Amino acid sequence: MDQSLFFSLKFRRGLRHALKMRAKPSIFLFIVIVTMLQVVAVAVHAELQNNQIKAHRTYQSIEIDGDLTEEDWQAAEPIDTFVQIEPYEGEKGSEALEVRVLYDNENIYFGFTCFDSDISKLVANEMRRDSRDLHDNDTVFLMLDTYNDRRSGFFFRMNALGAIQDRAVSNSGDTFNSDWDAVVECKSKINDTYWTSELSIPFSQLRFKKSDPMVWGMNAGRELARNQEEMIWVPVPASYGGMAKYRTAHLGTLVGLEGIAPSRNLEVLPYVLPGITQVNDADAGLQTTREFKLGFDAKYGITSNLTADITYNTDFAQVEADEEQVNLTRFSLFFPEKRPFFLEGAGLFDFGIPRSSFRRPPPMLLFYSRRIGLAEGNAIPIIFGGKTSGKIGSYGIGFLNVLTDEFYDGETDGDAIDIPSTNYSVMRITKDVAAGSRIGIIAVNKDEIGDYNRAGGFDFEYRPSDSVDVRGMWARTFEPEASGRNNAWYLGSRWRNNRFRVEGSYTDIAEDFNPAVGYVRRTGIRHIRGEMRWVPMPQKFGIRQIWTGPEVNYILNHDNELEEWDISYTSWFELSSGDYILFNGKRSFEHLNDVFDFKDDVEIPIGDYQSNSYNVRLSSSDSRLISTTLGGGLEDFYKGEVRRFYIQTTLKPNGNISMSAQYQFNQVVELPTAYFTDGQPRPVYVNLFRARFDYSFSTGLFAKLFAQWNADTNIVSTNFLINYIYRPGSDFYFVFNQTYDTNGTTTSRLLDSTVVAKMTYWWNP
Repeated sequence: MDQSLFFSLKFRRGLRHALKMRAKPSIFLFIVIVTMLQVVAVAVHAELQNNQIKAHRTYQSIEIDGDLTEEDWQAAEPIDTFVQIEPYEGEKGSEALEVRVLYDNENIYFGFTCFDSDISKLVANEMRRDSRDLHDNDTVFLMLDTYNDRRSGFFFRMNALGAIQDRAVSNSGDTFNSDWDAVVECKSKINDTYWTSELSIPFSQLRFKKSDPMVWGMNAGRELARNQEEMIWVPVPASYGGMAKYRTAHLGTLVGLEGIAPSRNLEVLPYVLPGITQVNDADAGLQTTREFKLGFDAKYGITSNLTADITYNTDFAQVEADEEQVNLTRFSLFFPEKRPFFLEGAGLFDFGIPRSSFRRPPPMLLFYSRRIGLAEGNAIPIIFGGKTSGKIGSYGIGFLNVLTDEFYDGETDGDAIDIPSTNYSVMRITKDVAAGSRIGIIAVNKDEIGDYNRAGGFDFEYRPSDSVDVRGMWARTFEPEASGRNNAWYLGSRWRNNRFRVEGSYTDIAEDFNPAVGYVRRTGIRHIRGEMRWVPMPQKFGIRQIWTGPEVNYILNHDNELEEWDISYTSWFELSSGDYILFNGKRSFEHLNDVFDFKDDVEIPIGDYQSNSYNVRLSSSDSRLISTTLGGGLEDFYKGEVRRFYIQTTLKPNGNISMSAQYQFNQVVELPTAYFTDGQPRPVYVNLFRARFDYSFSTGLFAKLFAQWNADTNIVSTNFLINYIYRPGSDFYFVFNQTYDTNGTTTSRLLDSTVVAKMTYWWNP
C-alpha cells in the first residue's frame, strides 16, 4: 500500500473512533493527538527503513589497498541513491556513487566507488592526514552514530589519494573536534572512469552500546570539487550549509552487525624522546640542556562505550606551535587545544556559552584544558593524568584528574614564574532527555598548596524540532574570600528554515566570576545579542547563495550602565565558481572605565568612543591550483584610524607539494598626541606574517616547515617537522624549533633552539 494512503487512512480511522465515542472536547483532542503521533512514528519508521544499509560479514582477509576486488565486496549490497545538498537541493547527484559495508570480528570496512564521466577533472592535491584543506578536493565522507542516539558520532573524509580526515562530532552536529584521531587504515586508487576508496576502522576505536544485533546511525556522501557539489545518502536541508554532513538528526541506519563482542581493549602508546635545547640568555649567555624522556599513554575499554585514559610523564613535542594572532582589543586571546590526551572525549566536557561564529572566541568556558600544563608561554610538566569518558545508558560520564609538577623560571620578561605542584580535576555528567535534548552538570577543581579555585554549574539543551534549539546554563566559582558576585548564566535560542535564520541570547557574568581552569573573555556584564540572516539561493547571474543580515550587541555593566553597543550588517556571496565575496559594515560605541594599555608607550584614556568600520574580502576557490584571499578595511580606533590589508596565497601543483603565505597589515594612525607616553605621535604597526611548506612523500610520510613573524611582539618562530607513520597508530617525529627576537630592527637574536626525536609505538594486545 502507498505510504501516503496508509497514513491518511490511519488518521481518518482515529477521527471516526473519537466521533463514535462522542468524546468530550479534551478527550477528543487527546485521541487526535495520539493518532497523529502514531502516524508520525510510522512515517519516521518507514523513512528509516527506506534509508537502510546492511553490513555483510566477511571471513576473508580484506587487504586495504584501495581495490575492492575481494569477492565479499562484490557480494555486499551497495547503497547508490544520493541526492544533492548543494547546488541543487534534492536533485540526483551528477555523478554516481556506491557504498558497501563489510565487517569481521575486529574491524568494520567501508568501500566507496566514485564513478566519473571525466576523470581528468578530478581534484586531488592533498596526501597529508588531517589536512585542513582536504574538503577542497574530490572526497567521500562517512558519518557514524555508533550510540544510535542522534546526538554524537564519528566523521571520516577521504580523497582519491588516500588522505584521510577524522573528527569527533557532538551537540547533534553543531560542533566537532577536528584534532581527534583514530587508528584507521585508508587507501584509494584512481582508474580510468572511476576511483575507489577503502577504509578499515577497528571496533576498538569506536564507542558503542553492546547489543546483538547492533544498529548504528549512518550517513555517507561525496563532494565533487569541480561542480562545488555535495551529495548525500539521507537528505539534509541545504540551510545547514557546510555543516549539513555532520547533522545527526538526519541519518539512516546501518544494520547487520551481529556477533561483535568487543573485549575490554587495552591500548598502550609508549614513547621515547631524546632532545637538546639551547637558550640564549641576555645575561648568562648560551645555556644547553640535554634530556631523555620516557612516558606513555594508555587506553582501557571499561565497557564498549566507556573508556579510561591515563598518561604518564606526558610530552607534546610533536604538537605544532600556536598560530600568532593580531589583537587590537583589550581582551585576552583564545587558542584551541591541540594536545592528544585532552582531545579524547573533549566534546563531553564542553560547558559554557556558545560562540557566535567559528572566527570568534567563546565568551566563556568553565573548563578550558589549556589552563593545564601551560602558563605564560611555558610548558609545565604533567606528571600523571587520568580520564574516564563515555556513556552509560542515557548518561554521558566524564571524569578527569591531572597532576602537574612544580615549575620555576627565574626571569621571563623581568618577572619570575614560580608555580607549585597543582592538581586539577573535572567531573561532567549529562542526561539525554527527549529527542536531541539533554541536561547536565559539571564540577571543576584546582588545588595548589594553600590555595584552591572551584567551579560548578548546570546546563541544558532543548530541541523541540530540528529547526529550533534552546540552550541555557548557570555557573558559579568558589575561592578563598569570594565576594558573592561570582555567578554567570546564559539563555539563548536559534531558529532556522531554508531561507531565514534568527538567533537571540542573554548573558550575565558577574564581576568576580573567576574560573581558574576556564576561559572568560569579559566579566561584569549583561549582554543582549540578536542576529538575523536571509539565505536565498538564486542560482542566477553566477551567484549560488547569499548570506545577508544584521547583528546587534548591547552590553551593560551590573549597575545597568551602558558599556558597549554595536550594530553590523554582513553580506556574503558564494559564486557558482566556488569563489566568495564578503562585505561588512559596523557602527559601534564603547565606554572605557579604565586606561587601555594598547602598547608599552600608547595609553588610551577613559572616555566614550564611537566608531565606524568597513571591510571587504574576496576569496577564490581553494580547489584551484593557485588560490588567493584578499581583504581590507578601515575602522575608527579610539579617535584614530586602523587601516587593514590581508592576503593569503596557496599553491598546490600536485598532491605532494603545498605552499602558502599569509600577510596581515594593520596600521594605526592619527592617534592623539596625548595617547603617547613619550609625547611623540607616530603610526603604530601590528603586522603578522606566516609561511608554510608541506611535502608529502606518501600518506604516511610528510615534512613541514612553518614560520611566522609577529611585529607586535617582535618574535620570529620556525618549526620544522618530519612525521613518519611506520604502522597504524605508531609514529616517528623529528622536530626542530627556533625562536628569534627582532627587537623591531633588521637584526635578530636567537632566543632558543630545540631539537628532539620522538618515537611512539601503538600496542594493542
